[in-house]
Amino acid sequence: MKSNNLVSIIMTCYNGEYFLDKAVTSIINQTYSNWELIFYNNFSHDRSLEIIQNFQDPRIKYFTSDKLLKLGQARKKAIEYCNGEYICFLDVDDYWADNKLEKQILKFKENKYIDLVYSNYYLLNKNTKTEKTKKLYKGICPKELLESYIDGNPLTAWLTVMVKAKCIKKLEYTFDQNLHIASDMDFFMRLSQYCVIDYVDGFMAYYRIHDANESKKKSDEIAELAYICNKYQENKKIKNFLNYNNFSDKIFIKDFLLNQISNDLIMRYKLSITKPIYRFIFLLIQILPKKILQKLYRYNS
Repeated sequence: MKSNNLVSIIMTCYNGEYFLDKAVTSIINQTYSNWELIFYNNFSHDRSLEIIQNFQDPRIKYFTSDKLLKLGQARKKAIEYCNGEYICFLDVDDYWADNKLEKQILKFKENKYIDLVYSNYYLLNKNTKTEKTKKLYKGICPKELLESYIDGNPLTAWLTVMVKAKCIKKLEYTFDQNLHIASDMDFFMRLSQYCVIDYVDGFMAYYRIHDANESKKKSDEIAELAYICNKYQENKKIKNFLNYNNFSDKIFIKDFLLNQISNDLIMRYKLSITKPIYRFIFLLIQILPKKILQKLYRYNS
């Protein structure tokens, strides 16, 4: 399929040689051909750069960092090189169905008011492929997006999204450079406040499960989610959104249990927790032995 609409694809890479060829090949094989790949080599010390250079496709543009960056920093730099009307994201260990871009472009053409399109996807665990089915929402749905993260089924899963570049330009900033694991959640959370969201039917991408997945670092992820909840305390609109289903309260408690935090931060959490039952729990866990509570949390999480 040919179109005048250029799609920019962001791929940040840190030592991705094992999966990289499959990811890039899935882009080259797209039935929609008007794309550019912005490959940002995040200080890899393996063969990643050599592999990307071997493709010799003029649509592939690669850039290199001279130091290891957090994902938020790398993604912020990569997005600055994008020229497309639409932007997609693909990590080096994932890949796409051949018609992913085409189906999403057609969806945008059906309705000019849509800002962001996503889909379901497959989970790959070694040789096992399973369907990752989510509740699929349309419209402006920030609460539904947050609920999807709580449930472990991110509504706008990173590898399935296509978003209008002009929508991203409305943001005060693109990616929070202090974030690594949760930079995508923070990004989509801010977009979801005004972006009209829709989806395409089917499973348009493949997400690999392996030992190096960043999302497996739960204590780090919780610390970043607590940072997100904290930074919007002065923003009433987003704070109210993050209080949905007591998300902030629960994250502050988990951060206290799993991570070393300062006395100032403990006091800030205590003042920020809104629901009385969670205030009581937070006070209680400061009295009970932390190791026991950590075991109980891990057992029930």
